[in-house]
Amino acid sequence: MSQLFELVASKHRTFVVLATLRLPGHPLRRFTKEEAAILSRALDSVAKGDRGEQQIYMSPIASDHDFDARVERSGILVSSEGQADVKLDWSETRAMAEQLRSFASV
Repeated sequence: MSQLFELVASKHRTFVVLATLRLPGHPLRRFTKEEAAILSRALDSVAKGDRGEQQIYMSPIASDHDFDARVERSGILVSSEGQADVKLDWSETRAMAEQLRSFASV
């Protein structure tokens, strides 16, 4: 498990199951299986350098907080208004993508 993020699956009465992403000092972000799959593909893509995206943005339906990450040379920088940015290197980014993908495939 990562020291910079934690992804936890939990049951939900409306969405059946959600993945909750925890980053230090950031609000919780909750993703449906479909959203987790989309975000995992986006993270994989930027980690591989397949695309020229400079930012990943998602406003998850089950969350009060968006997911906003700027793509940098050595990883991604996840931001949240009023909070310190969290830097994930490519190894961490790929680990997050893998955990999101695993959640989405269950």
